[in-house]
Amino acid sequence: MERRRYNEFLKRLKSLAEEDYKSFSGKITPGSCARIMGVRVPALRSIAKEIAKDRPEEFIGYVLSSLEKEKMTHEEIVVFGLVIGYAKFDFNKFCEFAAAFSEYVCNWACCDVPVSSFKLIAKYTEEYKPEAERLLKSPNPWVQRVGVVTLLDYYLESPENAEYALNMINNLSSDEYYVMMAQAWLIATAAAKQRDIAVDFLKRGTSLSSDVKKMTIRKIRDSFRISPDDKELLSGLLG
Repeated sequence: MERRRYNEFLKRLKSLAEEDYKSFSGKITPGSCARIMGVRVPALRSIAKEIAKDRPEEFIGYVLSSLEKEKMTHEEIVVFGLVIGYAKFDFNKFCEFAAAFSEYVCNWACCDVPVSSFKLIAKYTEEYKPEAERLLKSPNPWVQRVGVVTLLDYYLESPENAEYALNMINNLSSDEYYVMMAQAWLIATAAAKQRDIAVDFLKRGTSLSSDVKKMTIRKIRDSFRISPDDKELLSGLLG
């Protein structure tokens, strides 16, 4: 039954694929190990929400037990992650599936789009810290990015969690572009949401690489949520 259901899902994806969007997506996700079909994100979200309401655990179980991740398309991976986020799982089941999903990530988009749906983490920020730390310690840079984006999305709403997130990415050393860019994105977002915490963090001195600092300065200067004075202050602290 699940195989038939999954094949129907694949047919639907193929019917929604757009050649122009496929070309565009390929340009903004260079080096992805997954073949891109060209289905727009709103359509993927809509499909995932439908699956999340109808036996989502069976769908996820089929992916994990019957599919080879190396043969899955970008869109399949995104929907897989979105279903985990949209389904009404308890915290432990969510953690189990989210951890499995992290190993399927192979570009920034199939990381960032699904992680944005992992809203349950916001209710369990303290309980999820060990898992976030495990992700950051992974030898796989895409799993590390999942960890950084998780902190970015769900740990900047309070001063305490923002300080935790900044300390965690300060201890993360990577020369992978998409990990470093996520670190920079987190710091710039923290500066917008938790200004005093971010300033104190930078004033204390950091272990950030020069590349991460340069990326962070660019992110800060491009931000519409940071005042001109703070852009100068923060850039100076990073210089």
